[in-house]
Amino acid sequence: MRKAMVLIVVAIIILVLNFGISSQGQDVSNFIKYAPAMKDLSSGKEVYLKDHLDKVMVLEFFETWCPSCIRAIPELNKLYSNIQNDTKLRNKVVFYSILSSSSGDEKSIKEFIKNRRISYPVLFEAKPQLSYNLGVKYIPTIFVINQGKVVYTKVGFEASDVLTKALLEFVK
Repeated sequence: MRKAMVLIVVAIIILVLNFGISSQGQDVSNFIKYAPAMKDLSSGKEVYLKDHLDKVMVLEFFETWCPSCIRAIPELNKLYSNIQNDTKLRNKVVFYSILSSSSGDEKSIKEFIKNRRISYPVLFEAKPQLSYNLGVKYIPTIFVINQGKVVYTKVGFEASDVLTKALLEFVK
């Protein structure tokens, strides 16, 4: 009986993690349009996501203290490389990882980026407005937004080849 109860609890947790985000198909263009500028900790530039509404956006929310987020870094590096090296994707897709101040100050986050050899742009969301509006409850969470609508979500990390294949479908 106890074993059955544990299995039920595990099944519920898996369902919540896989289907916990209900924004699939949701129009989030206003959230993107009015999102404040975020600092790209790799380049130091201010990034406005609204400038990329004409592209497919891959937004990955993470924190430096999250073990699953850290395990996802190699796959995200591959994904970013796939986007940069594929002529179909390069000009039609933008990829950003977004983290909040719960990961530390700017200096410690930059050190984390360097030490973990993160090759993709990492944006600092000083006030978690966008993550709140998109309904991020768990990290890491990936959103793919096409023409202002959420077309793909994943709680946890996804293999780079799976995401690359999905992106190729969205940019046809």
